[in-house]
Amino acid sequence: MIRLLLYAAFFHTSTIIAQDNNVVSHFLKPKPIELEGQLGLKMGTVLTVQGIVIEGEQKGYTYGPNLLVQTINDSFIQDLVQIPMSPYFGDFGEKKLPKLAVGSTYSLRVFETGEFIGAPPDAFKESGVIVQTAEFYFQNRLMVLSGEKINPIDWSPDKFLGRSALLSGTTTNDHDTAMIETVKWKLKLIGSPKWKPSDIGKLAEVNGLIQATQINNVYKVVNGEKRLVKLEDQLGKSVKLKGLAMSLNGHWWFHYRGIDLYVEKMQELPGWKEENHFLAMEITGLLEQAELPNIQEISIKAKPGLKTYYIVRNAGWSPTTELLAPEVY
Repeated sequence: MIRLLLYAAFFHTSTIIAQDNNVVSHFLKPKPIELEGQLGLKMGTVLTVQGIVIEGEQKGYTYGPNLLVQTINDSFIQDLVQIPMSPYFGDFGEKKLPKLAVGSTYSLRVFETGEFIGAPPDAFKESGVIVQTAEFYFQNRLMVLSGEKINPIDWSPDKFLGRSALLSGTTTNDHDTAMIETVKWKLKLIGSPKWKPSDIGKLAEVNGLIQATQINNVYKVVNGEKRLVKLEDQLGKSVKLKGLAMSLNGHWWFHYRGIDLYVEKMQELPGWKEENHFLAMEITGLLEQAELPNIQEISIKAKPGLKTYYIVRNAGWSPTTELLAPEVY
């Protein structure tokens, strides 16, 4: 969402006198309004962004190509910044505009704009007109001037030195120190317990402040929060999963990195409320598997068929801050 630096437009009046009949007429000249967009810069600023093209919701104002932003100019970000895109002129795939493919990464020259959509609740009630509309809010949009397809962006410690980041790699231990590493870098998890033998060689992540060491391509994070990533590697174990609570037709489930799973008696958890739909949260409990109603058939069948799902037993929950992009996609 945007932050309004100047909330309303102010006008100043100029006066001109027509030559024919000396009639005084007035015209209004709007003063510019400075708005800060989702990219954190003044809207209308031409800049370079890089990120992954994803599809917006089929029913809604974000329908069509969206950009999951990963860099703003030369700065790498992991905040969840997703903005619909439109060509500044013509169509994507013409002239300087790249042909977009969902799931591919692009470098684009853009500027950010937007508009208010929907209707204020009071106006909707007072009009008495029954129409389908969204709540009144400002929808940001990227206008694309040019761009090209690039290789996927690889998150690495050197891009986040002195900043907090969520980085993933393969688990290993170096004597008494837990490590996460790739073929390009190693990350020491200072202050974290060693990985268990059953966890070695698995995909894991750590979230914390990234610092350099005196060894090339070796970095450290002190007292970071580490965990395994893949559900199959955590089966039968106590888990902490960050994702989104989802619901449809009275059925509740949990969405974790593109995977739908069940939470035992989810709607009966202490403090649960209907407004938790699409709320970012952390689920804790024991991860198992079971034959459960097919979530994809909930809206089309009174008695959906069964399908094998992960389920968190003896669960607890707590709301969390907005998810980072690697925790969603």
